[in-house]
Amino acid sequence: MMATKRRTTPHCRLTASFGRLRALRSFTLAVFIAAAVTGSAAGQSKSPIGASGRTEILFLGTAGGPPLRVDRSEPSTLLIVDGRPYLIDCGIGTIRRMLKAGINSESIKTIFFTHLHADHDMGLADVLENDFFRSESSPAAIDIYGPPQTKDLVDAAFHYITFGFTAFAAAPGAAREGLVNGELKNPFVAHEIERDGLAYQDDKIRVTAAENTHYTLMLPQYRQQMKSYSYRIETPHGVVVFTGDTGPSDAVTRLAKGADVLVTEVEDMGEVTKFVNQTEAQHASSPERRAAFMAHMRQEHVDEEQVGEMASKARVRAVVLYHYDPIDPGEHVAKVKKYFSGPVFASADLERYCLGKTEANGPQDGPALRVCGKTSINESKPTSGRTRQQIIRRRTK
Repeated sequence: MMATKRRTTPHCRLTASFGRLRALRSFTLAVFIAAAVTGSAAGQSKSPIGASGRTEILFLGTAGGPPLRVDRSEPSTLLIVDGRPYLIDCGIGTIRRMLKAGINSESIKTIFFTHLHADHDMGLADVLENDFFRSESSPAAIDIYGPPQTKDLVDAAFHYITFGFTAFAAAPGAAREGLVNGELKNPFVAHEIERDGLAYQDDKIRVTAAENTHYTLMLPQYRQQMKSYSYRIETPHGVVVFTGDTGPSDAVTRLAKGADVLVTEVEDMGEVTKFVNQTEAQHASSPERRAAFMAHMRQEHVDEEQVGEMASKARVRAVVLYHYDPIDPGEHVAKVKKYFSGPVFASADLERYCLGKTEANGPQDGPALRVCGKTSINESKPTSGRTRQQIIRRRTK
């Protein structure tokens, strides 16, 4: 018997096409999700954030400011010790970088400010708002340490965010605690560091403060009201020193003595001079203002030579640069290494460094610092024609 050829109607052909399309779309979606997950894991890190048995330094923001920049947030760094996070400084963009890195801001119970310049503290209100919104109705206290005027900063930031929460808290059956005498309860507790010495200690870290020279040109009557600190943080896995902003300082060099990691600002005075010249030409700045700005940059910040000399004199094991806006990070590294023979890294936003023993460490070796993760930032793009990979390869040369 001859087989009868089955005729298909346009409707049947259309249905079959839709079926194949759905199958193809499902397959494509599955491949895309698998690739996204794999790519995200590879892009974010080679090891999970907050692993026990080591100390991690996660750079949330690495640019000095103002002005604001597209590809780098203002200074903010997360020190993670055996999985417990501590936040050092809180410039604009901090909360966005935390979200990108997968960090819940409410998990951070201790915050430190090196000083209260705008590029180091203007992101605090965003972090407090996220904490206040996401934490339980009666959250545990979050401790914030810093120089004199830190209490005023914290109170002002909390007052600012209450405008967005008071109306909700006043409604019946509010998710948060209701108002007490017309006000919300403030869970953020400020602690002002008045002098050099032990500033904080818990079961994970010990923090020693030293006043640096970032305010050395300030008039004497203001020096008691405003201070700028560097911090030495001792962890079970090694010692990390954060200079914050500083000029050349014997006190900071002593603080950093024998540290495993020196996290330091750095300035390229050649680029600073170009910036000042351009500003003067565009805005007709007075010679007095130009001279004052250059004095601030030369005496209250450090360049690559001064960083290298400080690191060598303090005999630190490794240097990580931040608080800069590099055209080429490798150039900063090369200049520092003229004066310091140890490893030098130029950090980028969302790069993570791990401090702890590795298999390569011998029994007499100290903790080794290494890059252990990088969360990609879509808006970042290499400058001066170099690829990101080329820049990274140049960092430790």
